[in-house]
Amino acid sequence: MKSKLIYTIGLVALALVGCKKIPEGNLSDIIRYETLPIEIQMGRSTVSTAINPAGSSKPIEVKLLKVYQKETGKDVTDIFLQTFPIKIWKKLYDSKVDTTLDLIAAKQKDTVMTALSINKFSGAIEATPNTLKLPKGNYVFDLEIKNAVGTRTYPAIGEFSLVEAPYFDVPAVRSTVAMKVGAETTTKSIPSNASHIKVTYLGLGENKVVVKIVDKNGLPFNPKKGEIARRPNSGTAGGFLQTMQDYSISTTLFDDRMEFVYGVLPFPLVSLGNGFNYYYRIPAPYVKFDDSLDLPYNTYSCNARFSFQAFVPGTYQVEVIVPQVTRVN
Repeated sequence: MKSKLIYTIGLVALALVGCKKIPEGNLSDIIRYETLPIEIQMGRSTVSTAINPAGSSKPIEVKLLKVYQKETGKDVTDIFLQTFPIKIWKKLYDSKVDTTLDLIAAKQKDTVMTALSINKFSGAIEATPNTLKLPKGNYVFDLEIKNAVGTRTYPAIGEFSLVEAPYFDVPAVRSTVAMKVGAETTTKSIPSNASHIKVTYLGLGENKVVVKIVDKNGLPFNPKKGEIARRPNSGTAGGFLQTMQDYSISTTLFDDRMEFVYGVLPFPLVSLGNGFNYYYRIPAPYVKFDDSLDLPYNTYSCNARFSFQAFVPGTYQVEVIVPQVTRVN
């Protein structure tokens, strides 16, 4: 009888506990970034990986509270709260449709915003090209995170490093191939390396890339007179391999160079195939190969390939040097 009474009292106690309202959800004390420090390349648009909510109930809302110099602990929040002019997209960019500067401008608007911010929903660090205007260095930051459960402050939860980065990239090594006229599968590779492309950032101003293709003595081939042409696709498919013209808003030919105006960054934004390589041909009549190559004059075209991608607005000069070749005019 006594045991039945104890059992009954236990059931009643459990029932009472079951009737008590227990708060739903969780705001974890181990929310974290999986990679620290997060590296931010200055001048480039960047989005880091999201914060790990560690089982916290979603949605969460994230707010940047403070930023400190890692080495000194100095509060530099004010620097990171500065805003700068920038163009943002108000409609989706389509490279096949938005083929003029006016069409691109119609999809953008001018605004001001911080160069670096925390995405309020994911906690990811979002950086714009205006990070060039911030001091490089190592930083620690505090966050405020809230959800339906409550609000908590997470001191020194994240670290990031602002590091200098090249304004441009040359993703692939230069290459040069001689191709026999009328028998394109008969080829000879001409050794080329990183020294056979020179890229110079000429500064802010018009957004364009100036390309010069020069012989071993530095003499430029003349695009305006047909000394530089597009390289045909191999086989019988027809068409041409990609050139910088395929990515640019406009192309202008001069006696010593080609100029390509671009509208978006990075430029190019998305590869059309074969990475960010550009394929050009110098027709056989305009090239004399070194005797050591044993390629008789006017029997082989010279095919120069180079790669390039820009990340910062402004004008770039790309000089493509073709080794063991002399211009004939």
